[in-house]
Amino acid sequence: MTRKSKRKKGIVGIEAAIVLIAFVLVASALAFVVLNMGMFTTQKSKEVIARAYEESTRALDISGNVVASVDINNRWLELVAIPIKLTSGARPIDLDKTAISITIIRPDGAAKHTDNGFVKVTGTTYTITKDFNSTAYKKLNLLEATWLYVRTDETTPDNLLEPGELVLLVLNVTDSTFQTVAYSRIIVEVKPATGSPLAVERIVPPNLDSEYVDLDVG
Repeated sequence: MTRKSKRKKGIVGIEAAIVLIAFVLVASALAFVVLNMGMFTTQKSKEVIARAYEESTRALDISGNVVASVDINNRWLELVAIPIKLTSGARPIDLDKTAISITIIRPDGAAKHTDNGFVKVTGTTYTITKDFNSTAYKKLNLLEATWLYVRTDETTPDNLLEPGELVLLVLNVTDSTFQTVAYSRIIVEVKPATGSPLAVERIVPPNLDSEYVDLDVG
């Protein structure tokens, strides 16, 4: 009887050990699943935060003063050039996919506006220039804008604005039916595919007696 009792106790102990091991394995599997889901959720949260930060931060910035060419005889502006560069740490921006919004409000209350001012007047490639007042760019229609490279390491500039490069956003602000005279407000919004828009607002100074005028100084 004693031997049979010991055998039964031994069998019960083995069964209990097997059940305990099964519980441990199941608990380990559940713990692994929970940890894995937690890590996955954390990673996704980081990606969402990174994308939100990238969308909310500004990728473009003004690099210098805004300059305009002047029709001295009639005392109104012709072209406006805004120097633009990437902000520190920003990714390259596709200029072809960057929307340009332009608004001009004259002191008499007359106004002009467009949400799609970007055009390409230089053909299929971008050009390098230091004279934004050339005949080619005077062919822009009212409220049309184009990009001109001022500084780049590329022999033939492409449509990507990259770190170290500088471009001019050149826009026409006058035609035969609408002229941008003194005290007019010029509002330009540059909207890249990623990052928050860059808003530029300037008021035309009263002294328009020279070929060029610095809109930041007057």
